[in-house]
Amino acid sequence: MLLIAGIAWYYFFYKARGIVRIQRLLEVKETYAAQIQGKKRFIVGGSDVLYSFDTAFLNAQGNLPHVNFGLNVGLGMQFILDAAMKNAKSGDEIVLCFAYSLYHRPNHDIFAYEYYRMYRRHQLKRFSRKEQLYYLLANLKLNAKFVEKKFEISECGSYQNIAFSDLAPSKNKPLRFPDYFEETEAMRALDCFVKRAKKRNIEVKITYPSTLEFDVYAQSNYIADLKAYLEARYTVIGSPNDYFVPLSEIANSVYHVNQTGQKRRTEQFLQEGMFR
Repeated sequence: MLLIAGIAWYYFFYKARGIVRIQRLLEVKETYAAQIQGKKRFIVGGSDVLYSFDTAFLNAQGNLPHVNFGLNVGLGMQFILDAAMKNAKSGDEIVLCFAYSLYHRPNHDIFAYEYYRMYRRHQLKRFSRKEQLYYLLANLKLNAKFVEKKFEISECGSYQNIAFSDLAPSKNKPLRFPDYFEETEAMRALDCFVKRAKKRNIEVKITYPSTLEFDVYAQSNYIADLKAYLEARYTVIGSPNDYFVPLSEIANSVYHVNQTGQKRRTEQFLQEGMFR
């Protein structure tokens, strides 16, 4: 009975610190976006976007305003797309930069469940009962060992001054991809998003994430097939190979660059003709 009571208390009342942090990040980005008059550009994705794109630097150039809309890969594709669409207006541009796992992981993922449990409980209907139980228990475990990382963040939503390179040996390994490529629910959600954006006069482009380079990626059929899939359907900036980075530019994850990697990626963004 005590166990059941504890789980019930958690479900209805517990505020997970990691999700509170995501909500604070979202509020920073939404507040900045809302005060921009006229056209703006969102760079949208998971935490890799937070680290990779110095939108404060882009905005200092004085042309098109940029909003770093990097959130967390654990939210899933649909949550991130919904947040971007909610904040974009006619005439805006959206550059989607998704970690590779977002294309093949569940469309509504583990942190989306926890976010909805805390802030929008009516949205839990997006999950089956089995999924709700699984994610409830999985989040219980994650929250028990959560350690909050505190970084400087600009008013436009990007991390600043990530000066360290501290990749744990256990994380210094290649990403794992599915054995074969297939169109997933997340990819179908992406297609619906692009179609809806077009109807709202919002331009959408897709690029690839900065991530630590490993030789095995050159032989990855999954990366090649994903590239072909995206290029056949959307306006795509660059190629996966363009954004593989050396260990010296990595902070604390294979997807998280430090300030050196951020500077290089932001300058690439300018050179790709995205600054107008």
